[in-house]
Order: sequence, then C-alpha cells, then structure tokens
Amino acid sequence: MLRNGEVWHDTDGNEIWCNGGQMLVENGTYFWVGYDTGPDRPWRVVLYASRNLVDWTFRGNLMTQAGDFSGLGWAGRPGLVRSPATGRYVIIFEADSDRRAWFRHKVGYAVSDRIDGGYRLAGLEYPEPDRSTGDQSVYQEGADAYLLTVLDSPGLQGPINIDLAIYKLTPDFLHAGEKLYEGLDARLPGARGNEASHILKRDGTYYWFMSGLVSWNSSETQYTTAVSLRGPWAPLKPVRTDPATPDSYNTQHDFVVPLAGGGPYLYVGDRYSQWHGKGTGRNFFLPLTFEGGEPVIRWVDSYPPG
Repeated sequence: MLRNGEVWHDTDGNEIWCNGGQMLVENGTYFWVGYDTGPDRPWRVVLYASRNLVDWTFRGNLMTQAGDFSGLGWAGRPGLVRSPATGRYVIIFEADSDRRAWFRHKVGYAVSDRIDGGYRLAGLEYPEPDRSTGDQSVYQEGADAYLLTVLDSPGLQGPINIDLAIYKLTPDFLHAGEKLYEGLDARLPGARGNEASHILKRDGTYYWFMSGLVSWNSSETQYTTAVSLRGPWAPLKPVRTDPATPDSYNTQHDFVVPLAGGGPYLYVGDRYSQWHGKGTGRNFFLPLTFEGGEPVIRWVDSYPPG
C-alpha cells in the first residue's frame, strides 16, 4: 500500500525519486520513467517497474550526465515510447545545454533496443528552427506518437512559455514533424500560463490535462477537450476534485494512466515538497473518474483505495 502524503520507497527500501515523467505498460508491467528532482545532486533519468502499481522495483538510471549525455546541463520531463516502425524504445526529453550552448531548451531523443538501459543520444533539436521549448510530454496512439510541448516566442528569444503545441513525430519517433496545433496562449487577457501537460483519449474524445505555470508549486489541474488533435480545443476548465481543493491536493499534475481492466483512471501528481517546503511526500496516486464526460479527481489516503 502506498500512502499519499508520505515518502515512498522501492522494493529495496530506497526512497523513490521519480517526477515529471509518464508510464508505459507492456505485458502487464507498468514502467514508470521520470527524473530525480532532488536538490544539490547531478540530474538523472530513472526507471521503476511494477505489476500492481504498489511494489516498485528500481530498474536503473537510463540517462546520467556522462558519455553521450555529458554535454547536457540538465535533462527532464522524459517520455518513454516504443516505435512500431523500428521496435526500439525512445526517451523523448527536455534538454538544457551545458554552459548555455543554445537558447533555452531543446527536445532530446535517446534510443535503445531494451527498455531498461543502453540508451544513446540520437539527437537534439528545436521542434521548429526558431522555437525553443519548455515542459513537454509524449502521447502515443497506435503507431503514431505526438510531442506536446510548451513553446517560447519565435526568434529564439523571450518571452518564454507563451503557449502549447502538438507535433506529430516521425515514424521512428526521433524527430518532430508536422505541427498539428498551437494555442492556449498565456498572453491573452484572463489566460493563465500552462505546463506539465498530458493527453488521454476516452470514448473518441481527447482530454488534455495540464498544471498552471507555477514553477515547483502545486496548482489547480485544468483540462480541454477535442475530437481531433488538430482541434478545435474547448476552453480550459478546472478538473473537479472531491473533496474540493484549490491546488489538486497540494500536487502538480504529471499524467493520467488508463488502468488494465477498466475502472477509474489513475491521476499521478507531483508534490515538490523538497523545493517549496509545503507538506510531505513527492508522489501521489489518486483515482480519476468521469461523470457525464467530466473528469473528477478524488482524494484517498492510500493507494489502492479501501
């Protein structure tokens, strides 16, 4: 059992450090990729695995600041997918340069023949020649995958974090191709900045969840819907919480997981308590259900509930 509001431990008894990522499900096993957000230590992208979403085994560091990745000042927000075109696993991540070799962040790609190691750097790019990026994630549907990213102003200059975009990836998942959508502009009157976004599809409708642009702090989770990734996307609305909370129970939306066998979805929230000092715990698993097509996050003291 995992208790929300406490620090979790893996099957070896070590603290779990895994934020800002996603899960890939293969043959009944959940593979949880994320990055170590602990202060005052080198960055690393990590992998945990579980068959029951409770007992998590550390499978290793997938990327560290060494070898192919030694030139990166930081890497985070990893997404893990497998390309049907090549059979290879791809980590798509947010990349910062060492010693500011480029403006802001690029999209990075690492590839391996196995899920739990052996990754090599396959490329770094801006999704468009003059657009740097912020928070990002990956959505896969069948043989296709899509990059969801915060975009900065054109011209490789500020202001940054101005809106969100969706790019279709090439079949090998190693490059951003056609831009399907750009919008949710934070500069519009009454709009908020958004980051930490993730998409799921339910009954023919895409649900795009996201946090506010609040650095390490917790925020209300909002969402928009569409029947096509190209849009039009509906106006953002808050995700209802039960009981009500203004900041997703002091968490920041990370991603939502469809569970095997149906039933509630799993809301995965990050609490960056090591940075903002509010509350305890770093990871939260909460049930997310749909009522009349509207998502609802419900508080539970522990996972699984009961």
